[in-house]
Amino acid sequence: MARIEKSIEINAPVGKVFTYLKDFEKMPEWNPSCKSHKITSKGKIGVGSTSHIVMESMGQKMEYDSELTEYVENKKLSWHSDKPSRMDGTFAFAPTEKGTKLTFIMDYDLPYSILGAILDKLKMSKEIDKTLDEATKNLKKILEK
Repeated sequence: MARIEKSIEINAPVGKVFTYLKDFEKMPEWNPSCKSHKITSKGKIGVGSTSHIVMESMGQKMEYDSELTEYVENKKLSWHSDKPSRMDGTFAFAPTEKGTKLTFIMDYDLPYSILGAILDKLKMSKEIDKTLDEATKNLKKILEK
């Protein structure tokens, strides 16, 4: 399983950052590879909430469903998806003197065993890292207004 981890300090209170990110349908506003993120479950956002996501990366469109697996107000949001490949993601929030340290962690497996591992090393991890750089900069810009 591969892992990507990225942190950024945002000059905004934890509550503001958490509230913005828990509204998953806003993801296309800040994540350049996210084309759509729709909540598919009813009720308040929390553990067990589900969503359908459409992403585009390296010219490939990917659709998948995810489920929120951890929800700790102003501290952590985690989710899981099994298809098209296994992904576990987390937003971790920590207060700082200037605002919030936001850490994004994603563990993922690409299909096709050894071929997937080679593809990841050659292209996928670099593309994800590039997208995360842009996404975190966009978040900072949006939340520091």
